[in-house]
Amino acid sequence: MSSPRFLIIACTLGCLAWRIPVCAQSQSPSLSAKTEVSSWAWLSRLDGTLKHLNEDITLLQARHATLARLPEEQTGERLGYHSRILQSGRAGDIWVQVDLGSNREFDTVVLVPVVLPRELGGISGYGFPRRFRVTVAETSDMANEQVLADLTEDLPNPGRTPLLVHAKGAQGRHLRVTATGPTGRVGSDGRVNWPSLALAEVMVLHGDENLAAGRRVTAPTSREAPPVWSLQNLTDGESVLGAPVGSGSKPRKGWHSVAYPEATTPVSITLDLGQVMPLDDVRLFPMRWEGYPHWLGFGFPVRYRVECADDPSFIAPRTIADFTGHDVPNPGMNAVTLPADGIQARMVRITATQQWERFTDHAFALSEVQVYSAGANVARQAMVTTTSVYPDKPWANENLVDGDASDNPILPLQEWVQELQQSSRLEHELKSLKDQRTQRESKWKRGILRGGIGLVLLTLTLLTTSLVRNSLRRRKELRALQQRIARDLHDEVGSNLAGISLLSREASHTASPPLRRQILEEVCRVADETAASMRDLVWMVQPGMPGDLISGLRLTAGRMLPGLNVQFQPPETALPPRLELEFKRELFLIFKEALQNITRHSGAKHVVISFSREGRLMVVRIKDDGKGLPKAGETPSSGNGLDNMRQRARSLRGEVRLISPEEGGCEVQIRVPWPV
Repeated sequence: MSSPRFLIIACTLGCLAWRIPVCAQSQSPSLSAKTEVSSWAWLSRLDGTLKHLNEDITLLQARHATLARLPEEQTGERLGYHSRILQSGRAGDIWVQVDLGSNREFDTVVLVPVVLPRELGGISGYGFPRRFRVTVAETSDMANEQVLADLTEDLPNPGRTPLLVHAKGAQGRHLRVTATGPTGRVGSDGRVNWPSLALAEVMVLHGDENLAAGRRVTAPTSREAPPVWSLQNLTDGESVLGAPVGSGSKPRKGWHSVAYPEATTPVSITLDLGQVMPLDDVRLFPMRWEGYPHWLGFGFPVRYRVECADDPSFIAPRTIADFTGHDVPNPGMNAVTLPADGIQARMVRITATQQWERFTDHAFALSEVQVYSAGANVARQAMVTTTSVYPDKPWANENLVDGDASDNPILPLQEWVQELQQSSRLEHELKSLKDQRTQRESKWKRGILRGGIGLVLLTLTLLTTSLVRNSLRRRKELRALQQRIARDLHDEVGSNLAGISLLSREASHTASPPLRRQILEEVCRVADETAASMRDLVWMVQPGMPGDLISGLRLTAGRMLPGLNVQFQPPETALPPRLELEFKRELFLIFKEALQNITRHSGAKHVVISFSREGRLMVVRIKDDGKGLPKAGETPSSGNGLDNMRQRARSLRGEVRLISPEEGGCEVQIRVPWPV
């Protein structure tokens, strides 16, 4: 591999750590259902720890995708209950109490933290007590109370996750949550000053029924700033938890009335349960329509009432809830639960007396209606009739009792809150695993970066060393070439000049004109040979174009083979732009020696000189029609010209081959690597 190419690869590896991004980690503990894959997943093949981390993350993400998840933020206007900030008094003076309406048995108490919207800071677990006590009693003065939970050590902020208090078999009418360690400003002495309490919702679950829904709430202090803060917000079903829906995606559908120009046009939904039965509560699920995804609680009425009766005529209706005297804040995507307190009825009717405003018209829309009796949703088998249905799909009366809320299946309350807790726990586990993976990948990133920098430095060092060594080798070769040129000048030119000098003296002392003429002719011949040798030396060391080699060999053949028919066939493949002086010199001397042998020994009349490329070799063929090489038994010519040719060819990592057929003639093949 050449040094520049090696340097490019090394620099690429050195920069690899900056070019591969680590999988982005969400700052929010809420995760999407889509599986996240790290951009460094390929490192799992090299690092067993990373492999196990990625496998665990993939497994947890798959489990998390099957669970109910918390919405990103609260969608309704009502945040919950907020006590006033106490300037004096004891921490135990801050409490809230829910009247369940009657002495009831229940299984679980759910405390839902407040999550402030982004414009108010986006704080999760706002005002949640550090320590608290949950008790239940039959009387409002909490005499003979039963303690369900008593946290005496500080609790970490739950963030957005609901806190479950398991109270299987607990019974009572009044449930109280007392902040024994409320939040507030922590002074230098470690005491909490200006204590307060905030909760989004208190749920009391028995089977699939929230006994606290819509019930009366009391407290010694309350910051009343409706609709955001209010005592009754604690049991309105509106919180960051949203509606009790699962993770399975469903086609969005529900019921939508036709659009009316007047908002006060009465529109009703009537459910026929088939028989008279005791009603626990009625639950209304708002709509999210894909045509207006930013409108949460789409079509929920501004004013409405819920009635029940024993027969379809509604001659003697009984009221379950009546919000016709004032506007109701839109619940967003929170389900609205209206307690019925065991009213006996067969028919249930929801009537919108003031509809929701769309653009220039008004309409009434819901995704689901549930009616609970004896802990079961009896609306699934009910016959539904409505004042009107919007003519376009997917709106239909039967969608109101299909068990889906907009685009998710509705879950039983117990199952829902348990899945929310599992989902929250998995989110924290996933965050921990992803943090570990990030740290592990960061080590690899630093290692690759350092290794790349080291590789670049090593490459630069090797490249510098190679350049220095090449420079020294070039200098050494140049000195050797200079010495060879000096020897050539001494051996050929110097000896010829010395001969000319001797012949000149001899001619000056010779009185015989014929002998003097003969000596002068010899001087002329030697001078011509000397001039030719000088031209050859200058041509060999002169850095010319590649064509100079072929033209030089052509001129040499014409000069050394006078009187012979010479066919010179140049190569079809172009030579490299520059040739090594050593290659040029040695090839020329081998070529010249071969021509001298033809002149001295062959007796040839025709000579063919050709060049060709055979794979990685350049082959120079010099073929004559002379008498060929000596046969067996004949005395070979004296001299070491052939040995010199072969020695020079070996210096070029090539060879010289001699071919002499029976019919006469000889072919000399100079086979050397193609110059690069």
